[in-house]
Amino acid sequence: MKIAFLHYHARRGGITRVIEQQMDALRDDAECLFVSGLGVDPETGVSPVIVPGVGYDGVRTDEEPGKIADEVLAAIEARWPSGCDVLHVHNPILKKNRDFLRILKHLAGRGQRLFLQVHDTAEDLRPQSYYSEEEYPEDCHYGVINSRDYALFREAGLKEEGLHRIFNVVQPLPEPDAGEADESGRSLLLYAVRAIRRKNLGEALLLSCFLPQGFQVGLTLPPTSPFDYPAYEEWKAFAVQKKLAVSFELGLGHSLGELVGRSALMLTTSIREGFGFAFLEPWTAGRAVTGRRLEAVAPDFEAMGVDLSSLYEGIAVPLDMIDSGRLRDLWLRVVEGHCRQYGIYPAFDAEKAWNMMTAPGYIDFAYLDAASSRELIRSCASRKEARNALVRRNPFLGSLLEPAREADLIARNRRAIAENYSREKYRAALLCIYKKVMTPVTQKIDKKKLLGAFLKPENFLLSGM
Repeated sequence: MKIAFLHYHARRGGITRVIEQQMDALRDDAECLFVSGLGVDPETGVSPVIVPGVGYDGVRTDEEPGKIADEVLAAIEARWPSGCDVLHVHNPILKKNRDFLRILKHLAGRGQRLFLQVHDTAEDLRPQSYYSEEEYPEDCHYGVINSRDYALFREAGLKEEGLHRIFNVVQPLPEPDAGEADESGRSLLLYAVRAIRRKNLGEALLLSCFLPQGFQVGLTLPPTSPFDYPAYEEWKAFAVQKKLAVSFELGLGHSLGELVGRSALMLTTSIREGFGFAFLEPWTAGRAVTGRRLEAVAPDFEAMGVDLSSLYEGIAVPLDMIDSGRLRDLWLRVVEGHCRQYGIYPAFDAEKAWNMMTAPGYIDFAYLDAASSRELIRSCASRKEARNALVRRNPFLGSLLEPAREADLIARNRRAIAENYSREKYRAALLCIYKKVMTPVTQKIDKKKLLGAFLKPENFLLSGM
């Protein structure tokens, strides 16, 4: 079998990491080729063929979509004169390249069997990445990485035989370095991420107010995107000003193995994930994970035997602890602004939705913007009464480190992940999907239905925007 992979870039992290894992899983069963739009990061383990026209807008060559499709075909046929069996395209429906959908349609029209793997959707509050006029490719196979997206794409018109779930392989985290701290020296609640907006940094800082003396939240890496960096710098300055028990950029001076060794347990407060490595990887290194449970991905893991009872559903914030009137007005403006950008206003009765969400007298922290989050954190950092008020609503805040002592839970989850997210199972799943992709399918995505499925009140979480 001959499999060609296509993506906008081959830079380290994210999708490139997934493509590396897929090529590695297939190495004994298929010949693989990676075609990329942007240059190679020397720290990755892949060597793509570069076709500049499939890169991001702003750095790609300005050519006609048909010509770019010819260049992709030429790259494939230079390796295999008879072409590939499947062209596996990653994240095709994000508008990172204004011509990308037309390039794919040209490729399909020239007989390429397309497998379009969706990691992120523009409908999920990314209006700047939405193809408002262009329809998504028809009559080709699609793949998604969680069951929520599978259900939404099925409702939007894709057929069972043309839509495939493909969960990622989970590689164990680095073993803690030699000289790992003993249990009494593990003082980190480690958040091993790039600190982009959707990682919900404010909530991580809030949790630091509830740690025992001597413990701290540790974040590993700064963002690289200009969009995310200003907000990150504001959070850093705020944490210093309020003397919060938080350290930043630990991953720049220490190996991940060392940091895992120093951690009591690991953390995720993210409000949006495609697959959700942060819910699985910590257990592979013998560390429990605590933080925010995401309904979009957690049921998939639980169905595989991973016990996520160490996570919480949300943090209920009493309305009298924040300026709820200001927050309400802001939330309504954000909802209106996003819906108008999508050209679908109103998507729902926002004022009614707000009233229903706040009827109990509190709101989940994830709905707070940065100003409201800092208002709450200031109170909790300086006033025991404020911390006690939040603990009364959220008892788990008084025992954040408790999962670290659950040795049986850690061992069970480690086994479940090793059994269900291994390279061998990944290989079998990929080969099964590729065989199905060889069979033509007639289907189309109803973009309005798909967009409506995402434009719901519960998705407008200001903490990650």
